[in-house]
Amino acid sequence: YEPVSIYTARWLDAEDPRKLEEFRKKAADHLSEDGGGYLTYLAPTRVNLSLMQERWPDIRFRETREH
Repeated sequence: YEPVSIYTARWLDAEDPRKLEEFRKKAADHLSEDGGGYLTYLAPTRVNLSLMQERWPDIRFRETREH
């Protein structure tokens, strides 16, 4: 195992699946799946999260996930 620095997690979705797939390729180092198999962004810092949200306006970064 390797230690990782994680500020917060955000569950991801998008209206356009192509945008989500593009994001998945660009941000692969910070992506994971939760226990339910949902795509999750693991932001290392608050600044990183803000920048990603600005750069990817078509991606929704959700604080919670509905069951």
